[in-house]
Order: sequence, then structure tokens, then C-alpha cells
Amino acid sequence: MAFLSVAILAALSWLGIQPVKQFYQWGMTLRATDLGFENQELRYLLVDNTAEGLTTPQLSIEFKAGVAFQWPQYAIWLETLEGQFVQPIYVTQKLAENNFANRVSTRDKNAVFTDNPFERPGFTMEQAFDLVVEPETRNDRFRKESLPVFLHKLASNNQSVEANQISKLVDGYSGATMMNNFIYRASVEQKLSGIYRLRLEVNQSFDFNQYYASDRFPEDAVYSGSGYSAQPSVIYETEINFDKPNALFVMKLIGRGHHSGQDGEVHADLSGMTSALQLVDRVLVEVKAANTAS
Repeated sequence: MAFLSVAILAALSWLGIQPVKQFYQWGMTLRATDLGFENQELRYLLVDNTAEGLTTPQLSIEFKAGVAFQWPQYAIWLETLEGQFVQPIYVTQKLAENNFANRVSTRDKNAVFTDNPFERPGFTMEQAFDLVVEPETRNDRFRKESLPVFLHKLASNNQSVEANQISKLVDGYSGATMMNNFIYRASVEQKLSGIYRLRLEVNQSFDFNQYYASDRFPEDAVYSGSGYSAQPSVIYETEINFDKPNALFVMKLIGRGHHSGQDGEVHADLSGMTSALQLVDRVLVEVKAANTAS
């Protein structure tokens, strides 16, 4: 009976049924404690994108936002240890649809930003920026600097990626940006065995600092353009073993992307990075065997 009760609770938790979801969150707190993290109540948005009937593995990704996490773009993808792209796992919808309809320009052309102005008390966009919404020209603003490592990786798998092609390449993997802690569940498209690399790239506009100030690269048309990328993207990764279901893997920070997206390399030098290193608190990944409950 005890085994049956636990199995029922676990199955309901997997489906996200209240109040069982709270039971799952409590369990995640215990797991965080076991890993040496601070013991605290954790609240998550639960998004289940697993496909029914697949006989392939599933991934459960627990993302805890950092103190600087506000309105980022991010992508999670799977690749081989040799760097060959396998599949997207999750892509924020704005990036997936290239829905950068807003054209932003600085009112004072001589203004230099050395911090995130939106973190100033009482600051509003109208104080420093002009905002024009032009959805008809969004494909003219392909912001490769937003997630350069992911976009270059996607391009290497498909020869080229244009602004109007992204949605086709990541169809089925995108969703509205989750703005806080989340647990995301996704299916792997193919049967995999052994060790693979899971990566997360995240970036946030307007997070300038003393090093990555708005005038840092005046000759770089992308960095000094209307995207306001500021500090470059940060990349986290872990190696997961599909032969070890229910094991936990911790993602670690490994570097940054290029500040204007000129290449898809992971640059290990994090000097000059400040608040961008606080976008992510931690990410735990669990591999689940096909068609099994949490």
C-alpha cells in the first residue's frame, strides 16, 4: 500500500495536479538540500512538453532564476560531445519567431550607459529612449547577438539561418518566456545512449556595466545598434548520461558568447561580466526513461 501511495503521488506530481504540485516542489527543496544548496521554499512554473507515445528519453530541467533575471532570451539544446547539434529543447518564443518588433533609439545621442537604466528607481523608457513598434520590419532586425552560440550552432546544422527561417527550425520547441523559476519537461526525438552535452544560453538586453558600456565598441554596428545587448550571453552546460535515468546533473557556467554575435564560439574569458553572471542561480537536469512518471 505504501508503494502504491507513493507511486500515485509521484504520477500526479508529474501531471502537475494541485495540491500535489506542492509535494513535488517540496521534494525539489529536499534534493537541493542534498546537493548542498540553501534550504528554502521553491516555487516553480511547471511546463510539460513531453510527447505521448514516444519511446525515447525525457528530460526534466529545473531552472532557478538569479537575482538579475528580468526579461531574458534563452535557449536550451542538446549536442554530442564533439559539438554536433542534436535538437533544440526549448527556445523563447520571441527569438524563435524573430519577433523583435520594437525599434529603440537613444534620445540623447551622447548618453553613455554604464549600468542597466531599468534598475534605477522610478526609471521609465521615455526618459532615455524612443520606442517605435514596427512588426512589418522585424525580419530586418535579426539579432544574432542575442544568443550567438545557439544561433551559430543551429546554422551549422542547417547551412544558414535567416530571420524568417528560425521558426521553422525550432517549431515545436518554443514557448512564451518563462519569467521566473520553472520546471520544463521535454522529450528527446530519438533513442540515445551514452553521454551527451546539454547547453543553456541566456542573454538580457540593457544590462550595461562599466566594462560593457554602451560606447564600448563604437565601430561595431551591431553592438552599438538598436538591440542594446550590452553584456554578452552566458553559456551553461552539463554532460548527461542517457544510460543513467533519474540521476541529477548540475549545469555549470562555462563562458560567454561574442558581444555582437560575430562567431558561435564559447569564450571562457568572463572578465568584465557582472550582472550577467547573476541571471541564473542554478539548473538541475534529470534524465527520465521513456514513458515513466516522475
